[in-house]
Amino acid sequence: MFFKKKPEDVQDDIIVVKKPAPNTCGGTYATQRKNAPTEIQSQEMTLFSADSSFTTMVVDINAGEQRVDYICAFAAPAMEGTFLYLYKRYRFTDTKPETAFVKENVMPKLTQLVNEQGMAKGNGYHSNTAGLPENFGGSVDIRYASGEQISFSNNQCPIISYETGQKIIEVFESAMQGERISLPDVADIVRIRFDEQRKNGGFTKAELTINADGTGINKKQSRYDDPKVFESEKPVEPEVVESIRQYIAACGMLAWGSMPCSEFPLNDNKHLTFVLKDGTEITVNDSRLLPGAINSGFFNIELEMTTKH
Repeated sequence: MFFKKKPEDVQDDIIVVKKPAPNTCGGTYATQRKNAPTEIQSQEMTLFSADSSFTTMVVDINAGEQRVDYICAFAAPAMEGTFLYLYKRYRFTDTKPETAFVKENVMPKLTQLVNEQGMAKGNGYHSNTAGLPENFGGSVDIRYASGEQISFSNNQCPIISYETGQKIIEVFESAMQGERISLPDVADIVRIRFDEQRKNGGFTKAELTINADGTGINKKQSRYDDPKVFESEKPVEPEVVESIRQYIAACGMLAWGSMPCSEFPLNDNKHLTFVLKDGTEITVNDSRLLPGAINSGFFNIELEMTTKH
């Protein structure tokens, strides 16, 4: 789920296992990090991220049990508890992604699962075959307070066993049944501000004021390569305002300030500020380590405020 540029010392540790012949279109490019640990000493996990397809795997399932074809699971400490995201797709039934901020510290259970399932055995191996469908394989990114990391991916085939996938689901679903951390009600948001500062001195600012009847007014200012500032003010339909509130709720954006940050932020110059009825202001940026389906909420709101209105 996460592919990032590695520091130079890690890049020097990487060997090319397989690559296409010169001037070949497509093919497989695979690398192995030579010193990637296959046993983790730390017992303090700070990030769990795993997704894998199982469509090509032959599995035995019990009568009446649905076969899982794909999972995407993410967990990280947040707000004195744990943020959880789980998406699973069955052979004949799709489901909606689930998110939860729970009071339980779920990371020790995930640490135990990773150790018992030997998930570090494939550490450091990454393979990409051009032209394959999305979600045909998968990736794992697991991090620890010690700096140790488990990272491997392959878009050609399942990267974890079906049993491991089932155990991941069990841990997540069990934890999601526990007591949750309450977030502010998105219905209490009365104003949303977007701010982007560009290196050339340009900027884009937008402010959406939400009226009592559910409609809104979006005011925007932009400056690009010249001193001229472009301004606009447009009404926003209640359906759009509600969709923005749903993005915020579904993505848990009001708690992003407690989520882990990316070491290589791409959009730390972009911020959203949510103003509540009581005057409380919550500001978040777009440089968090999150599943793509969650992180896209920021872009969707940015698009509504800076492009569509």
